[in-house]
Amino acid sequence: MPNYGQAKYWDDRYTKAGKEASFDWLENYYSLKDNLSPFLTSPDIKILVLGCGNAEFSEHLYDEGFHHVVNVDISSVCIE
Repeated sequence: MPNYGQAKYWDDRYTKAGKEASFDWLENYYSLKDNLSPFLTSPDIKILVLGCGNAEFSEHLYDEGFHHVVNVDISSVCIE
């Protein structure tokens, strides 16, 4: 079984996939938008995305006008 809790697993995965291959695990911004909308009350709110991976979630938030997004991930390859 993959060791999802180790940075090396994710660094290797993102290196193999390449910079152009994004991946959303279960949901994406648009599938969660209705559930998130009560919390996304102003374009000035600050949003922290933990375990951002290389998903387009934060990009879609930005496109919707939320420009104060901070991304955190265990993989330095992904963050770079």
